[in-house]
Amino acid sequence: MTASHGKNGRAALENRALLASRTLVDRMRSLYRELEQLTGAPIGLHRALVCIGDDPGLQASRLASRLGMQRPAVSQILKNLTMRGWIERRRSDQDQRAIQIHPTAAGRQILKATAGRAVFTLQKAVCRLPQSELAQLAASVELLLTLLPAPSSPDAIHPSRQRTGAARKTARRSGAKQRR
Repeated sequence: MTASHGKNGRAALENRALLASRTLVDRMRSLYRELEQLTGAPIGLHRALVCIGDDPGLQASRLASRLGMQRPAVSQILKNLTMRGWIERRRSDQDQRAIQIHPTAAGRQILKATAGRAVFTLQKAVCRLPQSELAQLAASVELLLTLLPAPSSPDAIHPSRQRTGAARKTARRSGAKQRR
């Protein structure tokens, strides 16, 4: 094999991987957009609602763990789901301190209408992979993620939001003076 053939083979393989990756991202975006248009709710709410529908009575801490989110973010999602009338919170019969989350009739109707449309479709596809391909995919995606830049924080995108230590102290002092 010549060096040029090796480079061409590598370039073709890179192109194939890029096209497949872009197609995957585009297809998932399209499915999410379709679901959001159907219900008028962001995809994060649907993910939470599906988890709640799959395990009625789960607690917020368990939901946070299943979604891979922090508790404050889950609290906002639960607040939004409650405002839409898709879930209700009930005290546990066994432990009155524990709050359980249940889908309402409206929430179950949304789940029925949107079943299999976007939420967890990627997970279902991944679950259908043979174990050897699954291990290869996991290792490859993990490696690819280490090679990508980390997402920027909102402050990095909007430098005007950043403040130095001195600027924060000045802002706190002026706020304290205004309250007096």
